[in-house]
Amino acid sequence: MSEQRSQFIAYLEDMGKFDVGRVLPVFDRYHELLVETNAKINLVSRATPIDEYWTKHYLDSVTPARFFDFAGERVLDFGSGGGLPGIPLKILYPDSEMYLLDSIRKKCDAVTDIVKMLDVKGCQTVHSRLEEYRPDTRFDTIVCRSVRIEPRFAFSLKKLVRRGGKLLFYKAKEIDDLKPFGGIELLDASHPSLGERRIAVWKRK
Repeated sequence: MSEQRSQFIAYLEDMGKFDVGRVLPVFDRYHELLVETNAKINLVSRATPIDEYWTKHYLDSVTPARFFDFAGERVLDFGSGGGLPGIPLKILYPDSEMYLLDSIRKKCDAVTDIVKMLDVKGCQTVHSRLEEYRPDTRFDTIVCRSVRIEPRFAFSLKKLVRRGGKLLFYKAKEIDDLKPFGGIELLDASHPSLGERRIAVWKRK
């Protein structure tokens, strides 16, 4: 077992919220599929060693679960890329309804295949630009992990969140791109394998 995988398992166990015996085989399968697919289509940086996916991608993706419960929620992953953070959060919360939004067709097609092979229900890709996305229902939570938030995104993101819902931005030190939102709360999600990590929270009143 790799050290990074062990750190991921320890992180889940430390939270004490999840059946690690249930979710770990799904993460193992996702890891296998992501590595295999990434060799063909660039979903995540190929500069990252494969073993480090466990910390740099999966552990990082699930950090909001330290602070929030996504059970039963309707969640949008904006700029999903390789299904991150949406798929890891979906694995932890199988009764959530997860939408993986990306503007690049080949990434959406590849992640659609990964989701099918994982056989997780209530998880689908959406090929669209954010500004053009018109879902039937607003979201409880929108997660944004690897997208620099341009000023033009703020209006669309706010509009897609229901009243009482929230936007979660994965951040290190730089949060200047969140100025259009105002009223941001910062939660410390730092970890030795990640370095400084903060979850920036905007809530719609």
